[in-house]
Amino acid sequence: MRNPFKRKTDPFATNRWAGMIRGGSSRRRERKRPWLFRRAWRWVTALALVLLLAAVGYVWYRYEKLADAIQDDELDLRQVDEDIEPFNVLLVGSDSREGLTEEEKERLGAADEFQGVPITGERADTLIFARIDPQSDHITMVQFPRDLYVPIAGGSEEKINAALLGGRLRMVRTVENLTGLEINHYAQVNIAGFKRIVDAIEGVKLCITEAIPFDPKTGIEITQDELPVVEFDGERALRFVRSRNFPTGDFQRIQNQQKFLSAAVSKITSFGTFLDLGKINRLMNAVADYTRVDKELSPKDLYDLGQKFRSFDPDNYEAYTAPNLGTARIDAGSVVLPDMPLIEFMFEAIGSNESPADVADVPDVDVDDVEVGVYNGTFKDGVAAAAADELEAAIRVGEKTISVIEIANADRFTYKQGVIVYDPKDEGAEEKAQLIAAAVPGASVKEGDTGRADVEVIVGRRPFRTEKIIKVEPIDLPPPGTQPDECRRELG
Repeated sequence: MRNPFKRKTDPFATNRWAGMIRGGSSRRRERKRPWLFRRAWRWVTALALVLLLAAVGYVWYRYEKLADAIQDDELDLRQVDEDIEPFNVLLVGSDSREGLTEEEKERLGAADEFQGVPITGERADTLIFARIDPQSDHITMVQFPRDLYVPIAGGSEEKINAALLGGRLRMVRTVENLTGLEINHYAQVNIAGFKRIVDAIEGVKLCITEAIPFDPKTGIEITQDELPVVEFDGERALRFVRSRNFPTGDFQRIQNQQKFLSAAVSKITSFGTFLDLGKINRLMNAVADYTRVDKELSPKDLYDLGQKFRSFDPDNYEAYTAPNLGTARIDAGSVVLPDMPLIEFMFEAIGSNESPADVADVPDVDVDDVEVGVYNGTFKDGVAAAAADELEAAIRVGEKTISVIEIANADRFTYKQGVIVYDPKDEGAEEKAQLIAAAVPGASVKEGDTGRADVEVIVGRRPFRTEKIIKVEPIDLPPPGTQPDECRRELG
């Protein structure tokens, strides 16, 4: 039923059309508002879009330009699926002086000649083989002494650093021939580039626990007052990683280089560097000028590779020096002689994704800590002294070997075969005896009183025969938490 009290709408009421018809004053006010302001949001959006596209375009331009600058088209190496398969990288530090001023060469001990002979071309001042397993994030690094005397690809035997004189591809082939493993990626930086990169990130801090005396060749010196957190700018860093003024020479330098590499990569790939456009720009310029990589290694790949080296955690990282017999002087001068059987053993293990230190079938004993007495159990003169020499040669790991502390006659001269004696009351003596036994096949092992030696070796009438032990020792890495408190506070 229709409501009799509802009033009909007046069709001529002014409020009936409110909101549908604007008055003239409203239209006049709108016309007075500037057109630009009425479209301001569109201009702001368009401008932001243009700036964003310009920024993206600039970044892409710099990225492509960087890739063109650093990639070597001749280094067309075989690639693998790096998300699944282990791959091998060759890291090279070139001694090229290109990019250094004459003043810098003089200050850094990098003159253009050595003993009156001009230094031409470039050699490998640092040479590191790295195998990366993406499934386990495990990294195995092997550093080659620069004077390691090996066959050079397509040539005769020379120091391994000279392979770079024939080009980067020759360097790659030399390492492949030596290790039996193919190289999938290559990255190289020279002296000037190393200095500029460290300066680009405003230096690197490193934990050092012992002072380093002045080295007249490189100029490095670290005093006791600077310890334990030492700051390095590019020039000082270069002095540090090139110095061989240590009791173990090149071998200590290898450890210093690996320690510095870890700290530098950690800072380069840090969030603080990523957010600093000034650092990024300087870093890109330094990398473009002084870094060379293989054909397939993009700048992003190089960054990702750096991320993998950022933290050398002992749980998933192993570092080695290529097995060798120490220094010797030959016609080519002072060289480091390779231990080829041990090199083959090491890289066979690495190629099988096994730890070289774990696969050796000998006790985990530091040969430097083993003291041996060698005794003549026969009526023949000189057999103990000869046996001592053979033992030292057979149980040699790098430049380390056992210590023969006594050569004398045994308690009797009627021993038929060799005997190895250890005192079970001495902690670790049995493992040391097993180490000696691994080098003397056919000798029997028994308990007894060894006096002041850890192990006694008695030579019998049967020929004394030794076999070189297969043992590879990694470079010692400090376990987490063992750094001085000040280092942990400053370096994290």
